[in-house]
Amino acid sequence: MDNFFLTSEEQLDYSAKLLASHIQSGNLRSLQAELQRIHQLSHRFNSMLVITANSQIIAASPTTLNLTGITLSSNEHLATLKARKFFISSPHTSLSGNYIIFISYPIVDDVGNYLGYIGGSLYLNSRRILNEFMNTQFSNDSFNTYVIDKEGTIIYHRDISQIGVKVSDPHILSSIANQNKGSFMMPDEQGILSPASFIRTQKADWIIITQQSFHSLEEALNDVMLSVLKQGTPLGIITLLALSILAYYISKPLRQLAKSASSMDQLGVINKIRSVKAWYLEVEQLKRVLLMGTVLLHKRIGRLSSEAHTDPLSGMLNRRGMQESMEEIRSEYKKVSVIAIDIDHFKVINDSFGHDVGDEVIRKLSQQIRKNFRKTDLVCRIGGEEFLILLPSADIHVATVIAERLRNNVANTVYMPGSRHHQVTISVGVTTFNPQKSALDIAIKTADNALYKAKNGGRNRVVVEYLSDDISLAQH
Repeated sequence: MDNFFLTSEEQLDYSAKLLASHIQSGNLRSLQAELQRIHQLSHRFNSMLVITANSQIIAASPTTLNLTGITLSSNEHLATLKARKFFISSPHTSLSGNYIIFISYPIVDDVGNYLGYIGGSLYLNSRRILNEFMNTQFSNDSFNTYVIDKEGTIIYHRDISQIGVKVSDPHILSSIANQNKGSFMMPDEQGILSPASFIRTQKADWIIITQQSFHSLEEALNDVMLSVLKQGTPLGIITLLALSILAYYISKPLRQLAKSASSMDQLGVINKIRSVKAWYLEVEQLKRVLLMGTVLLHKRIGRLSSEAHTDPLSGMLNRRGMQESMEEIRSEYKKVSVIAIDIDHFKVINDSFGHDVGDEVIRKLSQQIRKNFRKTDLVCRIGGEEFLILLPSADIHVATVIAERLRNNVANTVYMPGSRHHQVTISVGVTTFNPQKSALDIAIKTADNALYKAKNGGRNRVVVEYLSDDISLAQH
């Protein structure tokens, strides 16, 4: 889901730059035509609007909405004006009567003056849009997935009539409050307590809850126990005792499976399910179903976690992923080198050749960076054209040699075959630190300072700078 919002932000950013000149010229006809073209190419939003800084709608697509000329005063609109950045509204009812969320991006002129914003709506009651929005059909007979916003309102549910309903169960609200992920027990659609797991999205601060029905487990257990009791009744007390002992061994794997089902989000639960001895057919079938469901749940949660830690364009770790990986490095290494990289004149590449070419340059550079470093090194993209590499156990001399080798390789690589007069180069800052004594933020700031010196010194060069409190390093 975060990937959907990131793509939407990039698309609206690009569209805002295209529409700024039309707003400045006052040519509303060309503005309307351009907005309709963007809407038709997008296939992402149900409708799109352009609103001025004075709160007036000056373009709308589709035109059948008849919204052009209307002045807005809603709380959602005022919140968007106040934000002046990429903004995702709370669910609300639009002027045309649809239950929507509105995703917007500010429009500014060449000197940064605020002109208004462009935005697109997602109809939450539209099943087609919801399936595309969630990127998969989550719900099936074994799982029920729904999404609630930060106010507790349901914005995705396989039962459309539930969309817009507020979650009022205090147990559910307390279980997900102030946590990024976790698990708990909650009633299913039949009111039966069943295991559920959740994860919080970063862009929109929404909660995705996935619940597996517990009914099938209880039904199988009840059937087996009833069968045992019926067969043992005619045999009397002695037979009843024997059947009681037998029932214990019959129910033991079921209890083990039920216990595993209550902790499906834990890492070792799959091995626990596999270790259950399924010595009769019913348990074997139940074990197989539970194992398949648990593996699927882990894959889905793992995919959401991966998207939250990975930069989608380069495939590298993002800043969040770098911070979490750094926790392992901090306890194992006393020496870590930091390399900060920035593409020289990247804005010129985007302005001259377009954002598609700029994205391709970032992808190719990302591949080249990965080839130049070890698998144990943390390779991250932390900004538009900015990269950061952490080299565990590498001293500053080794890091400098590697950085210079990378800089030279980039300078001698043709990134844009059709643009021979534009050579892609990088500026690099290098430092080293002891993660058990110094903070990562200080090391990054030091590497950035070295990077800025490389920029100011003419670009396409490597500059080394030491931490001010590091007296163990020789002067390079």
